[in-house]
Amino acid sequence: MCLCSTIHTAHTGDTIQRRVKDEDGHWVLWDISVPPAVKEYNRCMGGVDLSDALISYYKVIHNTQKWYFMDIAIVNAFLLYKVITKGKGQVPMHQKAFRETLVEELSAVAAVDRPAPSPTPHRAHHKPVHISGDRTTGRLRCRHCHAKTPVNCSSCDVPLCFLPSRDCYNEWHVANNL
Repeated sequence: MCLCSTIHTAHTGDTIQRRVKDEDGHWVLWDISVPPAVKEYNRCMGGVDLSDALISYYKVIHNTQKWYFMDIAIVNAFLLYKVITKGKGQVPMHQKAFRETLVEELSAVAAVDRPAPSPTPHRAHHKPVHISGDRTTGRLRCRHCHAKTPVNCSSCDVPLCFLPSRDCYNEWHVANNL
């Protein structure tokens, strides 16, 4: 990491202790000098690093600034949820379960806001479900466009993309009259 500061001196003699291996391979404590800018950064920026870490676990697939702000909003909502739940003496759900619940509740609100299409009775049972445990493991190839996707149809058991830019999920079901 490189830092440049106009308010800190280069060195003040401050040190921190770190465990390092010596020549024999044994762990020993060493005093390592720490510049004031790094010390100040570590003191003040812990929340930003935590936020970035939480975002990286279950990141929205798109790499644009607009979607980054969506990730920040979701993580902030998750952190507020944890504080409120713990304040009530309850055990909060994990971030993945929180995100899945959020998607289900938002899609339910969206379904109320717009009239539902008139599907065939069989099509009403199709529901996209998340395949994998994290953002890359377990993804399968989309049956329609062959890109990797974390979404599977619950009744067809077919992996399909379900993105704003590429809605293979609905295209597949319309094309196959499902």
